[in-house]
Amino acid sequence: MRLKQLSVSHFRNIEHAKLLDLADVNFIHGLNGSGKTSLLEALHTLSISHSFRTRKIKSMIQAAQDALLVRGELEDIDGLEGQWLAVQRSATDGTLVKFRGERLGSVGEMAGILPVQLVNPAAFALIEGSPADRRQFLDWSVFHVKHLHFYSLWIRYRKALQQRNSLLRRGKIDRSLLAVWDRELVACGEKINESRQGQFDALLALFFEVYAKLSPEFDEQGGVFGGEVTLRFSSGWDAQLSLAEALAASLETDLSQGFTRPGPHRADLSVRVDGVQAAEVLSRGQTKTLVCALKIAQLLMLEQSGVVGIVLIDDLPAELDIVRRRALFRALASLKTQVFATSITAEELSGDWCSGKSVKRFHVEHGRFTGV
Repeated sequence: MRLKQLSVSHFRNIEHAKLLDLADVNFIHGLNGSGKTSLLEALHTLSISHSFRTRKIKSMIQAAQDALLVRGELEDIDGLEGQWLAVQRSATDGTLVKFRGERLGSVGEMAGILPVQLVNPAAFALIEGSPADRRQFLDWSVFHVKHLHFYSLWIRYRKALQQRNSLLRRGKIDRSLLAVWDRELVACGEKINESRQGQFDALLALFFEVYAKLSPEFDEQGGVFGGEVTLRFSSGWDAQLSLAEALAASLETDLSQGFTRPGPHRADLSVRVDGVQAAEVLSRGQTKTLVCALKIAQLLMLEQSGVVGIVLIDDLPAELDIVRRRALFRALASLKTQVFATSITAEELSGDWCSGKSVKRFHVEHGRFTGV
């Protein structure tokens, strides 16, 4: 899917905005506080019902208003237009999502319609943040390939994990009760891990080629300044054991600590340079380049599975020099994905970097958008 037009009402400082005839690449320019990031938040909300900045709906709805509304007209890869996706969020009445006039019952149903990938200052968490940030990154692609099957597996796994942990915290328990939830953890956890491993393998096959295009310091031997870059996926338990064996081996420790240690809830993606965590040796610009390479490789991998969405890029010039910016947009131009990118001035993002793509610019001031 891609967006043909977008309308936003009562979203932060955007009272009413309508962006028509959206292009392959859409640049949004304006001073700090003008509404650039708010527009990207609205697009994120249209994709998965919430902002990437906060889950507190009251802070997103304009003062003296009851609800915010984001609507987008979509077209699919075959050019079929007139497919409307709308999200209304109210502090009192909850969330209403409609697609093609039909109400959607869950975020799981919604998220597969308009996949959104985000590159913003918080994206450093992919390298510098917790394992949960990296699991979320990997699961984003797993979900959009496996869709509701993976979503339902993860819900089942989390429920079983909560039940098992509740039993563990009781101390002395009937082991047969624990065995019930062990079987459910194994049944779901092994499938979750298999899906993640498959997505990681596909990602790894594309990553280094993408990274070489984005990083001027990357050499043919797979290194940055002579250091070897490596990516590894760990399942969350000893790779020599099955999950059932890992749970059995960890039982006494789990009982003493009151929670389940092994399992896909402990999985991680390790990014290292010469065996050292990348966050410890790379500059901010190099780290952001690495993040962008991971996300573009992920988008390319999804395109090969027939999944195309949109990319939101916020304040890229703050961390990337012009060489890396140009390389990034040239890489994005080779994909089918639609791009929305913000900057303070028009000069910071060049349409010349997007060869073969339609480009449109919007200027924003005090929440009002005009085409340039």
